[in-house]
Amino acid sequence: MSSNRIPVVLVGLGRMGSNHLRVIKENPSFDLKAVVDVKLPDNFATMNPGIAGYASLEDLDAADVAYSAVVIAAPTGSHYEIARRFIARDKHLLVEKPLASTLEQCRVLIEESKNRNLILGVGHVERFNPAVRKLHEVIQNGWLDKPIHFSVTRVGGYPQTILPGNNVMLDLAVHDVDVLQSLIGPLTVVSSIVHNTVRSDIPDTAEILLKNGEGVSASIHVNWITPTKIRTIRVTGTRGVCFVDYILQTCTLMGGNLLSHQPTLRTDFQNLIRQYQNTDKIEFGIQNEEPLKAQLRAFHKALTGDPSELCSGEAGASAVEVSLRALSYMA
Repeated sequence: MSSNRIPVVLVGLGRMGSNHLRVIKENPSFDLKAVVDVKLPDNFATMNPGIAGYASLEDLDAADVAYSAVVIAAPTGSHYEIARRFIARDKHLLVEKPLASTLEQCRVLIEESKNRNLILGVGHVERFNPAVRKLHEVIQNGWLDKPIHFSVTRVGGYPQTILPGNNVMLDLAVHDVDVLQSLIGPLTVVSSIVHNTVRSDIPDTAEILLKNGEGVSASIHVNWITPTKIRTIRVTGTRGVCFVDYILQTCTLMGGNLLSHQPTLRTDFQNLIRQYQNTDKIEFGIQNEEPLKAQLRAFHKALTGDPSELCSGEAGASAVEVSLRALSYMA
């Protein structure tokens, strides 16, 4: 075992927690010391030799496990209390998105971690999707010229269990708010329509209209109602349109004269048809990778003092703020 591996504890072994368990075990830069979950499987020890399993944080404390970092993948409503507990013990954190259920909770976690000089990362994993990274390159390199509008769709599948502190905004919309802010800067909510379709107390569908300081607009549609998963971004620019599929990890650019860079001056109907038929299409090459693995590497960089693209506590709080602000327009 390498002596420079970072000892880490994982809290939460649900759907995302199980994925974190897998990628941490596969990463040679981390030494997974323990997993904490109230419903730890009976075969946990057999399936994970050398990794201790505990049913509570109190059991973890009593075992006096030596570790310096924690990945929190527990339910959203518990993020705040769990994170504060580990900050008080001087542990660096990677907290699954959203950082917390309220903006005030986020601010407390940011302040307390800063006071102790601790890393506070947020698991906005879509930042590390290769297709999103390619989209960033497309925008930065001017292939779209000036972006005008972003249209985002993230839908699919009503959760089997909805715990306190969660809704479609914090579960789904917060992903794309963070992606958009990483691409075009801070966003403000212009308007939104939010529906409580299945349960009267839980928002499950939303259409959000946002803009940045330069007038670029964005619309985000999220719901738990559509029976199949769709995760896409369409970006309209003055030179073309770019389509991104999060799931397939594809990035496609379409537009007239993309390759020749020759502007078209004629605007008669026949010429418009000709432009449509002759539209250039560029399929960007993307090296597919599981975003969660890339995010874990970024967490390691942050822990070792290297420049990292890990979502900061401040950025995570901003995504929560924008997402929750849209709830004030509930219909």
